[in-house]
Amino acid sequence: MTPTHLGPAEHLFSAEEVEAAIQRMAVAINKDLEHLTPHRPVVLLCVLTGAIVVVGQLMPHLHFPMTLDCVQVSRYGSETSGGELQWRTRPKESLAGAVVLLVDDILDEGITLKSIQDYCMAEGAVAVHTAVMVRKMRPRSIDLQVDYVGLEVPDQFVFGYGLDARGLGRNAPGIFFLPEDH
Repeated sequence: MTPTHLGPAEHLFSAEEVEAAIQRMAVAINKDLEHLTPHRPVVLLCVLTGAIVVVGQLMPHLHFPMTLDCVQVSRYGSETSGGELQWRTRPKESLAGAVVLLVDDILDEGITLKSIQDYCMAEGAVAVHTAVMVRKMRPRSIDLQVDYVGLEVPDQFVFGYGLDARGLGRNAPGIFFLPEDH
């Protein structure tokens, strides 16, 4: 698939580069988490909808007991700029006493990821480890450290490999960005 239906786009990372980044993240996650779960599996918490592709690629490389759950929180919808935080789906499983691996597609401003992380802790998680496929290189107004980052991208609107542009392009084979005027 070429992303031409979204207008002119520029290629940042190939599918092979994205998959290699996911494998590097898995190695680091395994190193940190595989010894933590003798009595209770890690809760892998997928942030819908963008992180579906990342989680699907990441899971086969993780070597520790885990359960899979999801949360759907959005500030973008089909827009290209963030708005009010909208909680659509909360985790179905209890997070009390759990170690959570929270996986999102992108760290942009950090508001969504920080809100979900705070929610997990308020629900009783003993630890929340965060992973994002891409981190935008931009200043942020909130203090948020992400434990695992796949790729760094410029402060442009990016799509592909789960990330969307106006609801489209999640299936683009790699990471692309739209010029500012589109």
